[in-house]
Amino acid sequence: MKISKEELIHLQLQSIIRDNNIPHDELKYLGEKAGHHWYLIDGRHEVPSCDIMDVDEVDGDDARV
Repeated sequence: MKISKEELIHLQLQSIIRDNNIPHDELKYLGEKAGHHWYLIDGRHEVPSCDIMDVDEVDGDDARV
């Protein structure tokens, strides 16, 4: 089964949200609109998953989404 990069990013973000205690003001799933999955990042940036280039895990107190 082959999935698009956009769908992979969406699934990775859903896994991060599900498996970690991420505050909604850092990362929140807004739902699907216009055929894309949308996220609220840092409490102020509404971004479709197609515009997210990569998902990297960051350890430490200075971790940011």
